[in-house]
Amino acid sequence: ELVRVAMSHKPDFAPGAGWNYSNTNYVLAGLVIEKATGRPYGEEIRRRVITPLHLTGTSVPGTRTGVPGPSSRAYGKLTADGSGPVHDVTRINPSMAFSAGEMISDSKDLGRFYRALLTGRLLPKEKLDEMTDTVAVDDTHGYGLGLMSTELSCGVTVWGHGGGIHGSTSDAVTTRNGRHSLAFNFNGDWAGDPEAVIEAEYCGD
Repeated sequence: ELVRVAMSHKPDFAPGAGWNYSNTNYVLAGLVIEKATGRPYGEEIRRRVITPLHLTGTSVPGTRTGVPGPSSRAYGKLTADGSGPVHDVTRINPSMAFSAGEMISDSKDLGRFYRALLTGRLLPKEKLDEMTDTVAVDDTHGYGLGLMSTELSCGVTVWGHGGGIHGSTSDAVTTRNGRHSLAFNFNGDWAGDPEAVIEAEYCGD
């Protein structure tokens, strides 16, 4: 259904002529996983990532609307421009994001995941090299295969990925050696400045 929605829109640009972030690419990746393994992509994530790394606060909930505690509430405006009333959207069917964002985690697990990924514990070197082979998004950001690099004002480069769903915006980054990690969440989807938080953590006094 998500792919059908995406394909009803015109392409942003001709293949190879530009760059734009696309959730649809992650949805397609999830479908490829399911086709190649014959199992739901969430099972493969549990088997290959969550269980080996002991990510006890991470899950792929499918259509389950509950959020494990302790957890903050999630609030959304449900409008493109952030206007209108605030709604409590804590209980939401996360399958609307499928493999582009249908996950729940906590800051401890996110830090552990990125440390394991970037220090070579999760993938062979050649695969990690492909993930970190970026194309320039702008003067300070590069995008690889699921990983974004950000060069901060003080010269530090961090790697990670942000994301959001109604009522929640999260970001997680770490240095390339995995020694300095940061993960956080805004529980309102119309406000917050993730880049300012990252700058303060790595470049603040």
